[in-house]
Order: sequence, then C-alpha cells, then structure tokens
Amino acid sequence: MTDNSGVSIASSTIVCVEAEIKGEVTIKEGCVVHPHVVFDATNGPIYVGENNIFEEFAVIKNNSDGQPMIIGDSNIFQVHSKCSAKYVGSRNVIGVHAVLEDGCSVSDDCSVAPKSRIYSRQNLEPSVAVYGTSNAHRTTTTPNLTPTLQLEFLRKILPSYHHLYGKKKATPNQ
Repeated sequence: MTDNSGVSIASSTIVCVEAEIKGEVTIKEGCVVHPHVVFDATNGPIYVGENNIFEEFAVIKNNSDGQPMIIGDSNIFQVHSKCSAKYVGSRNVIGVHAVLEDGCSVSDDCSVAPKSRIYSRQNLEPSVAVYGTSNAHRTTTTPNLTPTLQLEFLRKILPSYHHLYGKKKATPNQ
C-alpha cells in the first residue's frame, strides 16, 4: 500500500500488502485482493461492493474527473485485466487481459472473455457475453454464479503465503 489516506477496507476483506492503493478507495466486506493489484483513484473515488476477487496484476483505475467508479458485488477481475469503467454491476467475470475502457458500463451477469475489450461509452446489457478477436456479443440464458467456493479457498490459503494489509501472516498450527 502506498497511500492509505482515504482508503477504507472492511475487516473481512483480504488485501495482500503488495497491492497498490492510491486515492479514495472503499472496499466492502469479503473481497480478496491479490498481490500487485492496482487501485488508482487519484482522479476520482472507487467504491467496491462485497465479495469481489481481484487477481494478480489487475488494474482498477478511475480516469473520470471526480466522478465515482462503482463496482458491484461478486465480480471476478482475472489476471492482468484492466478496468476504467464508470460502473460494473454484480456477478461479472472480466477475463485475463480483458479491458474495460474509460466511461463504459457493464451491467449484471456479464462475461468478458480473455483479451476482449469493452470500448469507451459502450454499455453492456445484463447477461451479455463478449468473446473473440472481434469482441462479438451474445446474450446468455444462465446468470453467473457467485464465486463462493473460490472466495472461501482464497480466504483460507492467501494468509498462509502472503502478508496482508492490517493483519498478521497466519502461522501453521503445531
């Protein structure tokens, strides 16, 4: 953590100390933030809902001029994904190396495949999958599941191998 003024992290949230958090960032209950994740709120606040997973090297950056970025509940931002969206709903999966450009918005239950891109000011309706090199779209019929088992596993294993923001490293029972 580089700048902890304006940072609010719920007690049940796990944030590895290698994560970089700048500006006004609020992270609610149950989230997991892996090492080398970047939250950059120097241009406007970032509000993160409950039970989100941010994997290694994900970049969450608010590029607006003072407008808040809002991220809902139970989303997964996979490795090296980049998000500058103004709004991300709930139960979305943002794939490896996927990009959500400035000012776009993603509704609920959407999937953005690896290396796909949501362009500036583009708005995804609920239950849309974006895939392929041409960023094709289709509507899905089943909603995304919440990542309950993945969250439980990460909450158990990460403290054993990483130093956490505001918490001590877990030691094995002897």
